Amino acid sequence: MDFFPLDTDKQFEFDKIKSHIVQHCRCTPSRELAASIKPLKHVEQLMLLLSQCDEYKRIIEHKMFFPDATFTDLSKEVGLLFIQGSVIGQEQFSNIRSVSDTVNTIIAFLTEKQKLFPALFKLIDELYITTEIIDAINHIIDIHGEVKSSASKELAEIRRDLSAKRREADRRFRSFVNDLRKLGWLRDNEENFYNGRRVLSVLAEHKRDVKGLVHGSSDTGKTTFIEPYNTIEINNEIADLEQSEKREVYRLLKQLTDDIRPHRTLIKNYQLALTHIDFTRAKALFATEINAHLPQIERQPVIKLVNARHPLLLLQNKHHKKNTVPLNLHLDALHRIVIISGPNAGGKSITLKTVGLLQMMLQSGLLISAAEGSVMSLFQQVHSDIGDSQSIEYELSTYSSRLVKMKYFVEHANRRTLVLIDEFGTGSDPELGGAIAEVILEELARKKAFGIVTTHYTNIKLLAENLHGVTNACMVFDAETLQPKYELLVGQPGSSYTFEVARKIGLPEDILTRAGKKIQREKLKLNHMLLTLQKEKQKLSNSIDELKKQEEKADESSRKYDALAEKIRLKLERDKEKAEENVRLAELGRRLHVLTQDWEKATQKKEVIQKFVGLMTAEKKKKMEKIAEEKRSRKKEKTIARKIEQIKVGSNVRLLNSKQTGIVEEIAKNKAKVTFGGIKSIVSIENLELA
Repeated sequence: MDFFPLDTDKQFEFDKIKSHIVQHCRCTPSRELAASIKPLKHVEQLMLLLSQCDEYKRIIEHKMFFPDATFTDLSKEVGLLFIQGSVIGQEQFSNIRSVSDTVNTIIAFLTEKQKLFPALFKLIDELYITTEIIDAINHIIDIHGEVKSSASKELAEIRRDLSAKRREADRRFRSFVNDLRKLGWLRDNEENFYNGRRVLSVLAEHKRDVKGLVHGSSDTGKTTFIEPYNTIEINNEIADLEQSEKREVYRLLKQLTDDIRPHRTLIKNYQLALTHIDFTRAKALFATEINAHLPQIERQPVIKLVNARHPLLLLQNKHHKKNTVPLNLHLDALHRIVIISGPNAGGKSITLKTVGLLQMMLQSGLLISAAEGSVMSLFQQVHSDIGDSQSIEYELSTYSSRLVKMKYFVEHANRRTLVLIDEFGTGSDPELGGAIAEVILEELARKKAFGIVTTHYTNIKLLAENLHGVTNACMVFDAETLQPKYELLVGQPGSSYTFEVARKIGLPEDILTRAGKKIQREKLKLNHMLLTLQKEKQKLSNSIDELKKQEEKADESSRKYDALAEKIRLKLERDKEKAEENVRLAELGRRLHVLTQDWEKATQKKEVIQKFVGLMTAEKKKKMEKIAEEKRSRKKEKTIARKIEQIKVGSNVRLLNSKQTGIVEEIAKNKAKVTFGGIKSIVSIENLELA
């Protein structure tokens, strides 16, 4: 995407959007990447970035697991690996090991979840899991970032000797201290270090009484620093061993650097992958802040914004706990340019800036603060004219500067150009400037450019009514209170409410009357017509609000009726069950009565007993079947309740006794809409399990 003028992105405060994303980055490389965001021309790359951001946003919203991708910047380490003969330090190897382990974890995760996150998988699809780097470092460097004593036989021997010498030196030193302490020759801070040597803090008057090497004295001269004679030799031996240790450590680090150097390109790609993952995470976090979504992207030019909000205004209003009025706008091949009119401070400019900023965000790989159902396309150019544009360099006035821009617009605009002009036609004589503005609008319409234009000019509003591809719109104003409602109404021009506002602030009526006489009758008539339309619109809006309230009351009554009907239904079911139980008991009593009569009459009692046992067995069987059915029903309810807690929208699931997996798109009651390989199915949730 190309801008004209070049600072268009700053005019639309795109730099502030980048600042918000930078704040969400956790590492220096990703912050630098966020600070350099700009619109892209490569469509495939742009679509991949948008999909990656959308997938990570889904992870955040559904609180899904993703490996921690925090990492230490390896720029210095990578740079050293590309320099032959260089040596990497102990801490730097720890950083490389940590990054390698992090990347291995992420590769394993995204490989397993490739079907669920195909765009994020692209971030690591050219990387591979390897333990060679980690194993090589682990052999030399311990978990604290120090070279292990076991790294070489020589280092082990040096450190063993060094440890023994230090213990012996400490024993001798402590013995000397105890002797001098008893004599009272030491300062309160008995020992110190001077030029890297362990020394005694001796009172100056006793310095000649202490056997040892004098290293110096304090600033006041009251303390002399003396190295005891019985530790000088062993301290020299310790110093030699320390130098030997440093040389051996350096040799091991140099060898390890040479061993790791063949992996330098892979380590560099590790850094790039983690940078892009952290960058994508930052964009997704910002998207959740502004409730952003990925719109449908069409090849043909179109802008359809559903409940869109200016992201910076949205964040500001959130901070102050204020509501942000959403914008709904639809531009397509038949309605390419919309002319927005209405009073000052009514929201014209913020509407124009919302469209421009969201288009820039989209073409920079960012999700936009608009609801699902929004449709966008990709433009090649954004031409803008916003605010005062005096040019000192070329000694141009505001209007001359605007004409320079208009000249560029009409020369370069095409069907893939988005033109954004605020206060169209202003800066010169209204009649002459308005005429030029009309011709420029006709040219932009002829070239089939898309655009948002704000204006107060009546002739522009009139032209829009008759010019193919151009539509009028206005910002809704409350005609009673003369307060803006910040709502865009497409289809009719708006009044500037000039006389109404002047009357409200108390300008004398005779002045307003005289001013009215100076206005052309047609313009006054048009303004009155627009004002009447606005008032009628306000009345209609109030009627709609009242109807909505009545509808809500009707819905509430309907809910109460449904609840009452449900209670009655349950009571009828209980009564029915009681009636059925009474009928069953009556039938059982009748049959028992018959058996009693048969018993009294029968000479062979065995047959009657068999009938009685059969009757009781049948009754018991019915009862057990009823209990079993109730148990199955309760078990089914528990299973469904448990699975509803586990299975969420976005979960990866499979059918019971099946290997086919799918993604849950929607859950309603006990049913789930699941996509299996592109096929959407409605499945009872009890027949699903987490994959």
